Amino acid sequence: MILNEPGVMNGSHYYFFTPSETIKKLYYHLICCGHYYCNADYKIKRDYFPYFLLVYIRNGELHVNYRDKSVTARKGDILLLNCHEPHHYYGSDGLEFLYIHFDGPNSHELCTYIIKQHGFHFQNKHNIEIGKQLYQLIYTQYMEQDMSISESTCMIYNMINGLSIKQEKQQNETSPVDQAIQFIKSNIDRQITLKEIASHVNLSPFYFSHIFKAETGYAPIEFSTKNRIDTAKHLLKTTSLSIADIAFHVGYSSSSGFINIFYKKVGFTPTEFRNLTI
Repeated sequence: MILNEPGVMNGSHYYFFTPSETIKKLYYHLICCGHYYCNADYKIKRDYFPYFLLVYIRNGELHVNYRDKSVTARKGDILLLNCHEPHHYYGSDGLEFLYIHFDGPNSHELCTYIIKQHGFHFQNKHNIEIGKQLYQLIYTQYMEQDMSISESTCMIYNMINGLSIKQEKQQNETSPVDQAIQFIKSNIDRQITLKEIASHVNLSPFYFSHIFKAETGYAPIEFSTKNRIDTAKHLLKTTSLSIADIAFHVGYSSSSGFINIFYKKVGFTPTEFRNLTI
């Protein structure tokens, strides 16, 4: 395959896709993908390209300037860039990488959220699994094998979502977020404040809120409410406790307050949920 891009060497290959209107509306889908071998002449500088970019580095270095930050991605690293924004990246001799440009319903919102919470440069042991999936996706095209849109959608989503998996902890290591979750669960019978939870894990409320939401997807107090509602659901379905007793058990001082928040979060009153066939 002959490539016209500067710095892209022989042995490289890429593929283009034209999705139907149905696929655009309903599925995550590929715009283009490829496997590149590059030298130091490889460079891309754009103000805008209408898709997200996922890159897995197999060898060498890729230097990236994005969002007023400069990083160097090396073997095993992953990059996720919103190409709607200005971006500049360039290679070194010996650079090898896999990539996809992709689109799809809610993909921009998901990727924007992940970049906001975790950044755009990922150095994680889990990256190797994402790299394997990326390789499989690209080489299905290389081997001219068929892959259903449902299958490719799942692969793209799983790769992107996999970037939010937190770093592995050492055996018996407990993170501040883990400690906070245990504290929230052990105090389910009372209202606790953000300041109280942050103090329990010896962090400032602002920093604690940031890391908690990055790992769980919930603000701390939002998670506390979720925990109380989930426990209430379990009690409604597995016990004959009154609504008032359940409200007290999950930290609400009045039945009316509990009923209101339960309806707001679940879409049913507690009694309606208890009588609902699951």
